[in-house]
Formats: sequence, C-alpha cells, structure tokens
Amino acid sequence: MKEQRPHFFSSIKHLHHAEIFLLTVLLIFGVAVCLLLPISAGYDEETHLMRVWQMSGGAFLPNEEKAPFPAIYWELSYRRQFIVRAMDADIWEKFGSLPMDAYDYVYGTVETRSVYSPPLLLPQAVVMRFLGRSERLPALPVYYIVRLIGLLSYTALAWLAVRFIPFGKWILAVLAASPVAILQASTISADAISNGIAFLFIGGALAIADQKEIRWKEWGWLVALFFILFLGKVNIVPLAVLPFLIIPPSRFKMRYGYILLLATAIALFASEVAGWNLLAYSQLHTAPEGTSPTGQASFILNNIPEFLSVLSQTIRGRWLSYLLDWIAIYGFAYWPVPAWTFYLFAAALIAALFINTDSIPIRTRLGLLFVFIASYIGTYVLMYLTFNPVGFKSIEGVQGRYFTTVMPLLFVGLVGLPLLQRIRIPSALPVILSALSLLFYSTGMYLSYHVVCGSQFYQSGLCYQPNYKNWAPDERYSNPISTQLTLQQEIVLECNGASEIRVWMNASEANPSGTTQFILQDVDQGREIVNMAVNNSDLPAGDWYVIPFDPDWESLGKFYLLTISSNDMGPQIAYSLRAEYPAGKLYENDQPMPQDMIFQTGCVAGWDALRHSSTP
Repeated sequence: MKEQRPHFFSSIKHLHHAEIFLLTVLLIFGVAVCLLLPISAGYDEETHLMRVWQMSGGAFLPNEEKAPFPAIYWELSYRRQFIVRAMDADIWEKFGSLPMDAYDYVYGTVETRSVYSPPLLLPQAVVMRFLGRSERLPALPVYYIVRLIGLLSYTALAWLAVRFIPFGKWILAVLAASPVAILQASTISADAISNGIAFLFIGGALAIADQKEIRWKEWGWLVALFFILFLGKVNIVPLAVLPFLIIPPSRFKMRYGYILLLATAIALFASEVAGWNLLAYSQLHTAPEGTSPTGQASFILNNIPEFLSVLSQTIRGRWLSYLLDWIAIYGFAYWPVPAWTFYLFAAALIAALFINTDSIPIRTRLGLLFVFIASYIGTYVLMYLTFNPVGFKSIEGVQGRYFTTVMPLLFVGLVGLPLLQRIRIPSALPVILSALSLLFYSTGMYLSYHVVCGSQFYQSGLCYQPNYKNWAPDERYSNPISTQLTLQQEIVLECNGASEIRVWMNASEANPSGTTQFILQDVDQGREIVNMAVNNSDLPAGDWYVIPFDPDWESLGKFYLLTISSNDMGPQIAYSLRAEYPAGKLYENDQPMPQDMIFQTGCVAGWDALRHSSTP
C-alpha cells in the first residue's frame, strides 16, 4: 500500500508517525543538549549571543550600536577557557542566581560577526528583551531559555517540512533529527532557524510540485516559500532553483505564471539576499586576513583549471571527515563523539530509505539530485570566496555541519527507487536506531563535558590532560636545552591513575651524540618518579615524547615537577603562546616564564580505572 499523501493545505489533525517521531526526539534530546552543553560551547555561540543582545536593545543592523555586553557571559563562557575540561558540578549553585550585571558590562569593544538576516535570531532576541532586559531574570536561566526558544523554532519548521513533504517523510524526519541538526538547533545560532527554513522549503516545494495544477493559491504559497528561504543563510539560497526544475511550466494554469514566479523570486533575492548582505557586511570589520570575495571570484574565472584542481583535492582529501562531522560532532570538536553514534545513525538513514513505497517522477528525482550537486559544490565555492585568501591552494573553513541542509536533497532523491521497493522494513526500525544514536550522542556529551576523563568510557587509551583549546604546538619553541638551559614545569594532576607524562619537542637540530635527562618528582611526597637519560637521536622532531612510569592510583591533586636538562645541545621544547596553564609555572634556570611548556599527563580512566578499583 502506498504512503498516504495529504494535500498541501489539508488539516493537521492527523499526525503521521514520522511527525510524531520527529517531535518526540527533538523535544527530548534537543532539551537534553540545550542543558548539557556549557555556555558558548556550541559553534559561534558567543558572536550570535552578542547579536541577540544587540537586537534585544532594538539594534537590528549588526554592530549598529556599541551596546555594552553583559560580562557574566564572558566569565562563564566555555570558549574563553584556555584549557578545556569538565564543568564544575556546582555551576548553578555558584552562578544560577546572578543578575545580568553581576560582573558589570564589556564596554565599546564588542563586535559581532553574526550578520545574518534579523528573523534568524528574532525569537531569541524577543526572549532576551523581555526576560533579560525587562524582567531582569538571572543571566544563567535567561541564557538557557534563549537556547530553548531556538530549539522550539527549529522544531516547528522541521515538523512543517515533514508534514508537507508528499513522500520520504521518514528519511526527512531522520535527517532533521540528526545529532548535528539537534546540536545546531539547541545552541544560540542562526543555524537553528536557517536549517529549519531549508527543510521547510524542500518539503513545501515538493508538496506543491505534487499538485496536478498550479493556480494562484499554489503560486502564492511558492512566493511565500521563496520569501522565507531568502531570509536564511546564504548557503541555502541554491535551493531556490528546485521549484523551477521540478514543476513544468505547463502545469501553471494562469497566464505568464511561471515567468512571473521567476521574476518575483529574482526580486526577492535582490532585496532579501543581495540587499541585506551589502548592508550588513558593511558593518563587519573583522574579515579574515587576505580575503576579498571580488578578488577571489576574479581568480576563479581567470584560473578555472587551477581552481577545479583545488576543489577536487579538497573534496577527495577530506570527504570522510566532512561526512563524519555532518553526522555528529561536539562544539569545536573539543571532545570525541562515541563511535556508535555514527554507526546507528547511518543504519537509521538506510532503514528509512526502505520504508517509503511511493515512486516519484523522474523529473523530481533528477531535479533533487541536480540541486544537491550544485549546493554541495556551492558550499565549497562560497567558503573559498569568503574565507580564504585570494588564490589559496586549498579550501579551508568548510565544516561537515554545513551540509545539514544539502544532504536531504540527495536522500529524498533516492526515495522510491525500484531496488528499495523490493524490501520492506518496519517503521519502528529507523525510530529505534535513530533514538539509540541520539542516546549515545547525548550520553557522550554528558560524560565529556561533566565528568573528568568521562570520554574514556567510550574510547580506548589514556586520558590526556590538559586539553588545549588553542592547539599550536609548533608555533613557539624554547631555545635548545643545554648545559646553559634547564627547564622546569610545575604540574598539578587532575585525575587518578597517572602513568605517563608527554612533552612536545623538536630534536631535529639536537646533537645526536648527546643525551637529555628527564626527572619527574612527586613534590608532595618528596620522591623521584622518573630519572632517565635519553639519547637525543631517539627524540622526535615535532611530536610527543612519552615518559612512562608505574600508575599512581592516588595522583589526583598531587604536585609534580618535571625537569629537563642536557649535557649538550638538546631538543627544543614547545611553549604555549601565553600563560595558559594556571595550576603551575614554567621556569628557565629557576626564572619564571610568561608561557607554559606544552605537555600532557596520561591517566588510566574510564572502564580501565573502574576495573582496577574493583580488583581486590
């Protein structure tokens, strides 16, 4: 029996099972992600929060006014920490009742990079206006309510998309509830509404294309879809081509209806996309160094073979990482995602393809696949134009989450293939697989952000700390270790089961016949843990050197001192660019330094630590 196709304008009394699934998982797991993710731990939350704050004060043009920004959000920002670690368990007890002005305001230096159309952050700005500015509720609850309103906005748009789409409801529902889609919807971001708009446009366009005739009523809905689409981020604009590819001009029953629709779409694009971006980007003064969209466009047009080579190399070299990040990632990839999240989501997606039994017109299928290819390549071209220096030899800045609005075109275009119709799969299967994927994802988020070394419960190996936010070990090195230079680094252990210290170094210019000595002391107990001399020829050139020792099962909070010396010209030791390790100091010949040594301690953690603690 074919899947029921409700009319585009039909009653919403009866919910399809895919709609119920979508609403349930978005509200359950979306709320969980909203609350589990620390403040500003989502992508670009800080800059979007600044924009929300500006809009809540009535400034809808970005950076129109240098409005003072509540410093408490800087103080609590996960993104502001140099060392990434688990959150304090008592954050709500410490900060939950503090008002917006608890740490005063940041004056005159706040500039947002969020220059998107105001409607993408309008619900969040309204919440901030009434709860933050007018009612003056505490800053922390207001922040999470702002997140929740973005999630609800995305949920409504995604639900309408699944409601309207005439086929492939399950595949669209699974895609709209992917871990990354939920991450973006559950943080303060323009992506929450923009992604929802993209899903709605795809579903609505396919619903109208499914009608036998296009009259003024359907024509009006198409115009409404274009109007909404062009409010979104620039990366979803290529979707505008879809209706013109899948709806034949002959289906328009009013005179010049097709041409009038095209002219209207162009006019809306000119005003909403081109007009707004010309206005908004004039307020942005922090463009990446060396970038020039017009210069880059000129380079592409004058060097098409070279650009195609750059594009091809970027896609071939990074497609797998983009694919994985499109499925699941935590903010800024600070922590690893449980592997089962990827396996289960991929299985749910495949299972959803086998549920639909409808055949779709070949014109619709080809139109979806064409726009998919155009949008996929367009994502790279857009980043090359706006984010990379002119003529750069690779395309940097592309992230897997950017394909959230692109992949539905591919998978919906695969719906109803004859091969897929031969196999029947119960709709409960993608529900179970998707829910399990999200369960692993949210559980991993809790373990990573709220439990010290929690990610070791789902990955092998030691827990390495500190976890540096600004990871640039080759940017700065010490002078070579020698008889005239000895380094000492203070270390405070953050976990039990410490069993190694590793140091980033470069021994490429060290005297291979010399030796370097490593001494690790437990200062609290006054004993040496390690005292070893290593031939310089055995030391790495731009990599970790590991210093192992017997596990210390009571290492948490202990004070260690690592000393590195040499009897000749030894290795160079990596330094941080600034003082990033507040627990200890670095000394050169007993003189304190304004940097830290790049090091990590390795602890036995997770299930391995539990097994040890349960052993008599």
